[in-house]
Amino acid sequence: MADVVFLFEMHQPRRFRRQLGKSAQYDMRGLVEEIYFDDNLNRDVLDRVTRRAYMPALRGIIKSAKEDGFRCALGISGVLMEQCAWWSQDVLRLVGELVKTGACELVAQPYFRTVAGVYDPKEMADQVEAHRKTLSSTFGATPAVVGNTDFIYNNRIAKEFSEMGFKAVLTEGAEAATVWRSPNHVYRAKDSGIPLLLRNGALSDDIGFRFSMDGWSEYPLTPEKYAEWLSKVEGDVIFVAVDLAAFGEHHWPQTGIHSFLANLPKEVRKHENLAFATPSEAVARCTPVGEVDIDEGATISWVDSQKDTSAWFGNEMQRYCFDVARYVQPIAKKLGDKYLRMWRLLMMSDHFYYMGTKGEEAGGARGYFSPYNSAVETFLTFNWILSDYRYRLYAATGDAVSYYRMLDGRLPEGHVFRFSAGLASPPGTPVRNLRELLEAVKVIDDRSLEFHAIRGDLGRWVGEVLGCGSLALWLDSLRQKPLPENLRGAMVEEVERAIREAEQRTGAREKSGLEVR
Repeated sequence: MADVVFLFEMHQPRRFRRQLGKSAQYDMRGLVEEIYFDDNLNRDVLDRVTRRAYMPALRGIIKSAKEDGFRCALGISGVLMEQCAWWSQDVLRLVGELVKTGACELVAQPYFRTVAGVYDPKEMADQVEAHRKTLSSTFGATPAVVGNTDFIYNNRIAKEFSEMGFKAVLTEGAEAATVWRSPNHVYRAKDSGIPLLLRNGALSDDIGFRFSMDGWSEYPLTPEKYAEWLSKVEGDVIFVAVDLAAFGEHHWPQTGIHSFLANLPKEVRKHENLAFATPSEAVARCTPVGEVDIDEGATISWVDSQKDTSAWFGNEMQRYCFDVARYVQPIAKKLGDKYLRMWRLLMMSDHFYYMGTKGEEAGGARGYFSPYNSAVETFLTFNWILSDYRYRLYAATGDAVSYYRMLDGRLPEGHVFRFSAGLASPPGTPVRNLRELLEAVKVIDDRSLEFHAIRGDLGRWVGEVLGCGSLALWLDSLRQKPLPENLRGAMVEEVERAIREAEQRTGAREKSGLEVR
């Protein structure tokens, strides 16, 4: 007997405004979410998905749970719950009705569908805990099973979830996890021993992506055919995870997707070797058959054919925005409240996914989900918002943080200054703050000093990125007059002066209480 575990994922992001305009650019009332997010678009998308997919699919699942013994799991993001509370409360009502049948297990996840968990386990844990509490207060059910954003997974993440008291973790049956083994068993995580359910990617994508592809060799997919496939799978548990929006939005109602969902439980019941189960039930009934070992350098996910993190960090645009967002995280956490909430919204996985430039089947899916015309348009929009948000953080924190950042901060990679000896020369010594600038000026060769003094780029960087106006003016003046005979000595003197002034004016490190790294 094999347990068939269905998980339905529900998530809709807060999408950015594509054209921010002067009203946003010059609105300095503080941090206002309406400046960055196009909630007219978000409301329209949610209304369409609700009508086409969420309402009919949820009604069908409730009916199958009551009449056909269907059992399943549901993962609904905190971001979507907020939007439903604003604009589509009937969705929350139906989710609550489904949970009350006792046939559906709620699954915990990071509240904002963050990608921050790849480097910050505490942030991931904080969001998962917030999500767990919200599910409990909204639906009266506290999750015992957890899945990270898009099933992003490694040993460290599993250990964090184990320490939070979860009974099992959901992730992808990627090749890196299974190696030569079948995903259709319960496994245990290395270092923590927490049970793992591995998604059967092929059977999941047959419904989620291929159902309405008339060029697919198995088209049309019927409930009878799919149930037959399930009955022939060798293993203890078959874990199928699909976006609930597939049932009416990704595959339109006229494809027959609603009829497929309604009749599938009836067909599965005809096979004596199959039984529906929730994740907790499957884990309780099945003994782990082996260990899954995924170190941080080989982190997996359920996205794209690579099943890794390249969907979010695979190109320079994505990595640049990620570095900037990571750089301002300590400031956002120190300020808390609306500033931290905004940072968490900016770290939503969808924003990085829309900047992807991968081809193959991923490109088609990405193009369908993205509200932008291209990855470059996404990057330009996201980068503008990050820049605006960053300066609002600086304004909110005052001189203490500004001068600490100037003296000791470690800029994101895209903002680092690199000394060079000429236009055709490779980039050299990296500089991230005034103290590193002082050490670099002491040792780099004369040609490099003269090159940047004449070009004026060092002065622009000191002024625009570090915000050290007095030093920027002095450096900029070098372009209008002969260079000092002892250029190195003069630069050292001026940088030391700027450092002393910053230290005297603020005592930045002691006053800020921040570690901007």
